[in-house]
This record gives sequence, structure tokens and C-alpha cells, in this order.
Amino acid sequence: MRIFRENIVSPDNLFVVKEEQFKYNDFPFHVHPEFEIILILEGSGQRMVGDSVTEFSGPDLCMFGADLPHTFYTRGLSKDESIKQIVIQFHENFLGPGFFDRKHFKQIKDLLQRSSQGIVFDEMTTAVIAQKMRSLVTKNPTETVIGLLDILNILSVATGYSLLSSPGFLHGLNMEESTRMSKVYDYILDNFRRDISLDEVASIAYLSPSAFCRYFKKFTRKTLSAFLTDLRIGYACKLLQHNNLGISQVSMDAGFNNVSYFNRKFKAVKGQTPMEYQRQFLIKRAN
Repeated sequence: MRIFRENIVSPDNLFVVKEEQFKYNDFPFHVHPEFEIILILEGSGQRMVGDSVTEFSGPDLCMFGADLPHTFYTRGLSKDESIKQIVIQFHENFLGPGFFDRKHFKQIKDLLQRSSQGIVFDEMTTAVIAQKMRSLVTKNPTETVIGLLDILNILSVATGYSLLSSPGFLHGLNMEESTRMSKVYDYILDNFRRDISLDEVASIAYLSPSAFCRYFKKFTRKTLSAFLTDLRIGYACKLLQHNNLGISQVSMDAGFNNVSYFNRKFKAVKGQTPMEYQRQFLIKRAN
């Protein structure tokens, strides 16, 4: 999965609004100079934003700042890999240089600054914005400008949200660093469900184990072990939500060799045991 740079909005357009549907999403970890509001209508999998790895399940609403590495990954993570989404992408100055620097737009300016870490919004905000984004797809150009400002205004005053990436996340990578880290991410995503040694991952980056530990933590703000644990817990959540597998089987399929360790780590991250987590979804399916 190569980290690559996109340039999405052409000089002829103020911004982009599009509705998309894919059989699965394995889109590369990528950056672009545009801000992005993305509404996942259908689909579930892993959300990777900066140094954050979390699970998502539609409806899901996020906002990403310019040049923040991100991707949504569904391939091989759930029974239904398909994904449907609406995306808005825009430059900060799409209405002119310094437009949002005016005091009238202070709250929106604050929102844009917060989005540098990636923002995920709660269910209530998502429900409100989902309706507006659905209608935005069919509006004329003038209406879309008004509609986007309305959406930004609502998001700027919303209190139900969480920041995804660490405040100090370094995403201003040069091309050499980007290519190296891309290979590491690709290898981890392909192999996280088995035991991965530090030596083998370090070899992908052509670094010694000690140098790789420093490099990886500088980029992700996490150790390799912690990063793998987050990824495996997220995958385990998908298995628990959509299958009737036993806890030991989920533990093994998600890359944990020890069920007791899996239980401890899962509870530390999710605040409940794997069995308690699974029971919620079994009840929902029964109803």
C-alpha cells in the first residue's frame, strides 16, 4: 500500500462532491492538499488516519485536514466488503485567500485546524450531516456552495466528536520516507493476522531493529507492538460483530497467540471483555 499524493480539485472547480460505491476498499494510504469530509453510508472495516488505527461501520462521518495520511480498508475484514460513500473535497481557500480568517468564520477556522488530526463525529451529528450531504449531490453549483458552508457551520459547533491522530503526528514526509513507510504499512496489513517479528518488519524498511523502532515510533507515535495490537483488536471486533466464533478462535484469527493476553488487551482498549462485546451484537442480530 503505497502512500501517494493526490491532487483532486482542478482549477476549474471550487470543490468536489461525489457519491461512490465499490465492491471493496483497499485504497492506498494517501495524502492530498484538499480537506475532506467523508460519509460512509454502508460498509465496515479499518480506518487508518495518521498514527491512528480504528474500526468503522457505516454510517460513519469523518473530516480530514490537508495532507493528513488516511485510508479506509475493508478487503478481507468483513463478510460484506462493499462500501458506499459520499465525499466532499475542498481547498481551504476555495472561496478566496483568507476567507475563513475573517472573524465571522472563527468557528469554521477552528474546525479546519482541528481536522489536521482527523475528526470522527458522533451518531447525532452524522445523522444531521448525512441528510445534507445526500441532498448536496443533486444541487446546482450555487446551492452546493451554500450547502457546504452550512455543513461546515454545523460541524464547527458540534460537540460530539473525537480526534483520531496524535497532536504531534508528523505527516510532512519527504518522498523517500513516504516510500519506506508505505512498504512497512503494506507488509503489516498483509501479515498482521500472524506472528510478526521486529526483525522481519525492520528488514522491509532496510533498517536495523533498533533504528527501525526509533523510525516507526517517530512516524506513528507508537511501538510496533502497540500498533499491531490496535490493528488486531479492530479486526477482532469485526469477527465478533459478524460471526458466532468462539473467543479462542477469534483470538487466533486476529493474530493473538494467547487467549488470556487477548482478553486483557481487548478489555483495556474496548472497556469490556470480548464475550461482553460479542453478546451485544448477538442480541441485535436475534432481534
